[in-house]
Amino acid sequence: MTIKVLIADDHAIVRTGLRALIGVEPALRLVGEATGGYEAMEMVSVSKPDILVLDLSMPDMDGIAVTRQLKPAYPNLRILILTLHEDEALLREAIKSGASGYILKRAAESELISAIQIVMRGDM
Repeated sequence: MTIKVLIADDHAIVRTGLRALIGVEPALRLVGEATGGYEAMEMVSVSKPDILVLDLSMPDMDGIAVTRQLKPAYPNLRILILTLHEDEALLREAIKSGASGYILKRAAESELISAIQIVMRGDM
């Protein structure tokens, strides 16, 4: 089964790196890229991803707010928060809001792929 992935990050270089990582993984298919929270919400409704890899800090709407809006409408959507922030309170709030997991941007490439697979299995 191919996992449909949508990425949302306001930094082009991060999206480029994520696109490259996802592109070489046969089990993953990139279905779109968003540059902000509002665009991510719109793209979820159009592209119907299995997982949204979502930046926590974006200028128009942060990842926690996006998660709070999306989870009631798309309960099967897995949301993996990708962040620079190591603040445990922020990460707890993201999980409480409905995120399936989180990963730090400094993580190794293989860790991101592994995190996607873990949350797709229903684990956190």
